[in-house]
Amino acid sequence: MASPMPRDDPIVEEERRAHTATDLLRMRLERLQQNINKPAPIPARRAEIKPPRPPPEFVRNVVGSSAAAGSAEYHIYRINRKKEQNRLDYIAKVAETEELDEEYRKHKEEIERIEAERTAKKRAKRQRKKERAKRRRMVKNENSSDESSEDSDDDEGSINENEETSEKKTECDEERKESPDHDHIENVPQNEETGEKKFTCEEQRKESSDPDHIKEEVS
Repeated sequence: MASPMPRDDPIVEEERRAHTATDLLRMRLERLQQNINKPAPIPARRAEIKPPRPPPEFVRNVVGSSAAAGSAEYHIYRINRKKEQNRLDYIAKVAETEELDEEYRKHKEEIERIEAERTAKKRAKRQRKKERAKRRRMVKNENSSDESSEDSDDDEGSINENEETSEKKTECDEERKESPDHDHIENVPQNEETGEKKFTCEEQRKESSDPDHIKEEVS
């Protein structure tokens, strides 16, 4: 009786029904999602430079019995020369890799140093700019406060002058009412405390109406 034909793997049969590469990837992802606890095999990364195999142990004092005596010496020499060349090539590749890594490390450190110096320079420049702006604002505030104080002093001075002129006018009006026939007094008395002469109302009016006096007050 003939044995039944072996059937293929169901996974392979399922993948054969995939029409495109997208369908094949979808089937494989669905199969992996059915058993998510199963660890996925991750192949290890192969070494870029594979070291050569260590040389085998040779028995130098024994000659093979095949062919003539010493006929295998050349082949042994050729194999040893090839292995030695592989070893030298491996040493050269390792040295070149280490040199390139050292050069890359120095280049990276140089770039980081230049960037750090540039950043520190820009930071110091920004700090100086902020300090100048701060000093400028402080000077501006001081000037504005001085101007406001001067304006207030001028306003107070003008108010005091107006009060003094109004008082003088009232005094002159009272004197005029008391002595309407006399415009001014010939003998001007002196102040007892200061020794200065007291001006009459008429002279004060003339002095206030004098254009030179007005110009001096304006200036």
